[in-house]
Amino acid sequence: MILSAAGTGGVARATINLANRLCEQDDVEIISVLRRREGTHFPVDPRVRLTWLLDEREGAPRRRRLPHLAGRPSRLRPTVAERAMSAATDRVIERALARLRPGTVLISTRPSLHLAAATWAPAHVRIVGQDHLNFPTRFANPRMQALLRHTLPRLDSWVVLTEADAWDYRAAFPEMTTPITVIRNALPWDPPPPGPERTARVAVAAGRLAPEKGFDRLVDAWARVAEVHPDWCLHIHGSGDLRDRLQQRIDAHGLTDRVLLRGYTADIRAAYDEASMYVMSSRHEGLPMVLLEAMSTGLPLVSFDCPRGPGEIVTPENGILVPDGDVPGLAAAITRLIGDPDLRRRLGEQGRRDALAYRWEAILADWRAHLDGLDRSRLVHG
Repeated sequence: MILSAAGTGGVARATINLANRLCEQDDVEIISVLRRREGTHFPVDPRVRLTWLLDEREGAPRRRRLPHLAGRPSRLRPTVAERAMSAATDRVIERALARLRPGTVLISTRPSLHLAAATWAPAHVRIVGQDHLNFPTRFANPRMQALLRHTLPRLDSWVVLTEADAWDYRAAFPEMTTPITVIRNALPWDPPPPGPERTARVAVAAGRLAPEKGFDRLVDAWARVAEVHPDWCLHIHGSGDLRDRLQQRIDAHGLTDRVLLRGYTADIRAAYDEASMYVMSSRHEGLPMVLLEAMSTGLPLVSFDCPRGPGEIVTPENGILVPDGDVPGLAAAITRLIGDPDLRRRLGEQGRRDALAYRWEAILADWRAHLDGLDRSRLVHG
């Protein structure tokens, strides 16, 4: 169960990727609470049933939009302050969960959906809460912390992306019987074989143009890089509300021809292939897919050590990890790689080897072992 299967971010990508693999042996359905556009950005295997609950597209039938309920608040308590949840989403989620058959495992992908699952899923359904963010960011919000403290003990399992998150959750919930398990995201493809030497004078970054991705910090760092290497360019792939503000920042630094906002791309592999390094400037992450994807193609990595994920991906053998928020340090790391083609090659080669641990065979085996090991006798509404 996901808020929107039509999303362009990491949650939609990871959810669809997992469904596409699980359907090889299991009966799989993606329940998307909202429908705001036609189709999905990421391909869904035809064996996966895709169910849309609340249709918010213009011209959708009134009975699928429930406008008389959309303006009323959600009944879920404690609730998260997110505008997407309403009395209308309550209605459609409650109805959808009521039809789930005995033996079903429901994987929820968002705090409000963890709560909805724990509140409305029948007792014969086992609930796995999957966290796509990280403990520090979740617990920095008092309302989110209250929601998780209320909800996590009512789940059958709690799946996180990093060992650091598992440690933090176990420390925060010392009496909780809900097992906490680390299952990482998987690559959407197998690491390709080594290609020709990368000579493009391009660094690449990708993600939503949103505050948490920190592209403002990356533009500021690139202004320092450009003073030393004006022949190099930065390509940022993604769309979002901050596009105009980022462009203004780029222009103010005099980087109009050296930092390019390339927009959303459906072929991120091609974007990696056009570059010679990958740079990530996020303020927070879960386990960033872009780092896994980039290193699988042989790109050396430069990343802020933000909470959370980069610290468990980037090593001195495959990239350079920079203290979070150290913009001059980020610029220095980029400059170091620009000036050392042999270092870029060595880091990229090791990254491709490290990416083998994130192949689908390994991650899918972890998921199957976890799902098969769920305690079938445990009720989630105790």
